[in-house]
Amino acid sequence: MIQLKNLLYLKDLRKDEINQLLDLSDHYLNSKSPHEFGNLLKNQSIASLFFEPSTRTSASFQVAAKRLGAETIIIDEKKSSATKGETVLDTIRNLEAMGVRAFIIRTGDNDLFNPLINDVGPDTHLISAGESSISHPTQGLLDLLTIRQEKGSFEDLKVVIMGDISHSRVARSLAEGLNIMNTRNVTLISPEEFKPQMEFFPSTSYEEDPKKGLSDADVIVTLRVQKERIESSENNLTLEQYSNEYQLSEEKLELCKPDAIVMHPGPMNRGIEISDRVADGKQSVILKQVENGVAVRMAVLTQILN
Repeated sequence: MIQLKNLLYLKDLRKDEINQLLDLSDHYLNSKSPHEFGNLLKNQSIASLFFEPSTRTSASFQVAAKRLGAETIIIDEKKSSATKGETVLDTIRNLEAMGVRAFIIRTGDNDLFNPLINDVGPDTHLISAGESSISHPTQGLLDLLTIRQEKGSFEDLKVVIMGDISHSRVARSLAEGLNIMNTRNVTLISPEEFKPQMEFFPSTSYEEDPKKGLSDADVIVTLRVQKERIESSENNLTLEQYSNEYQLSEEKLELCKPDAIVMHPGPMNRGIEISDRVADGKQSVILKQVENGVAVRMAVLTQILN
């Protein structure tokens, strides 16, 4: 089995390493006893440092740690010594002195992790729970797991990612993962205002017209769109215009293959990037993604700490 030191970017993993993490995640999902793995990380302490809001990622890491027997120390930024000027590195060093060896960190900072890697203790592990618009590796892994469960393989699929791609760490990590897994057709769909820098999305294509981009898709990943970003766009793109053009509706879903699956990393803005009927429809695997998130994070914690 692989042994991970840190997990910051999916692009750092090999195909066999991703497959092993997905296999282990499936193993946890298929267990008949929820208490079967309760001693794997017994007496281990994990610190959760979230400098941005989170519901699914934060909660699923906590559930994953508990199922493995580990204790999670939740550091509330607003109540921590960060409000007194303490740096993230000093926070980590103090927790290291208490015996904490794994740190799950979400940050809006573009350059938090690289300096930390060289300054934390040799036995300390860093796990990204989301880094600015750059990376969200565990979300990428759970998305890959969901696709593999539903479609069996990656190579012959057309995967569409639609929405505010330029600001999406989810899109970037998923594209990295799909590239490693040899998915041949990954199409990014967005208005010009949200088109990303394509050098960060190797082996993908861009399409501004949803009707063209969605044609014959096997997987559609819709992304949350922030209202304030639409309203402040230079080309005066309105919320109504965005919803009319880029909302994944039943009509647009009909352009895809009949067995296409619909995914969303959450939180959803219903009625903007996705309609209620599609989000709650028979082709939606959105709640399956949430379930898979716990198993994937169990696999990551096990491979890093066990």
